[in-house]
Parts: sequence; structure tokens; C-alpha cells
Amino acid sequence: MFRGPAVTACIAAFAFGAVIWSFSNNASPYVTIAQARTISGDHLHLAGDVLKDTVRIDVVRQTLSFKLKDSNGETVQVLHEGELPANMEEAKRVVAVGRMQGDKFVSHQLLIKCPSKYEAAAGEKVAQK
Repeated sequence: MFRGPAVTACIAAFAFGAVIWSFSNNASPYVTIAQARTISGDHLHLAGDVLKDTVRIDVVRQTLSFKLKDSNGETVQVLHEGELPANMEEAKRVVAVGRMQGDKFVSHQLLIKCPSKYEAAAGEKVAQK
């Protein structure tokens, strides 16, 4: 008599637990450089400013390297392996997804944060309505 609802409740509880477990194992935290040096994992999100004069692109090997400065002022060398972002020249801020490997951050994905075309250029006044 209670077998059907009990089985349904068990399946629902199992599915809910699986979703929570999957989410917690695949969550990728945003970290500072100092935190990235102490946390293991290969899906860490490291956000910061690209130091333009350090950008080096190797088209043959499909690698990109640059120094990244985080919000605490620390810098780290980032090595990106794989598909090169098309708009890296305009990038001011990036989010590198990857892991620390020795003294470098090895990235397998780059999220480019380009300035908005709607932002006012330096020195311009934005018209207000």
C-alpha cells in the first residue's frame, strides 16, 4: 500500500543528492593568486588585469603567455594552452580557468573581459538626459 510513494521518495532523495554532489564537485571558485597557490584543482578561476607588455603569442604551438595582476596587486605568469582568443589585443581584464603548476598558472580556458563600446573614452563626458 505504501510501497509506491516510498519508492518515489527514495528515488527523489537519491536524485536530489546526486544533483547536490555534482554541483559541489564541479563548482569553480574565483581565487586570488595567493589562494591559487594553496588550493589544488584544475578549474580555478583567476581574474585580473593583463600586463600588456608581457603578452607573448606562439601561433605554431598555440600558446599564449602573459602576466596577470590580481586585485591584491600580486602578479603571476599565465600560460594558456589551446585555442587562442581572437580579441586578446583589446583585453584589459581576463579570467583564466586552470591550475597552478609550479610558479605558473596553466590555463585551459580564457574568458576575455573587453571594455564596453558604450563606456566613455578617457576625458569624454557622458551626456545625461
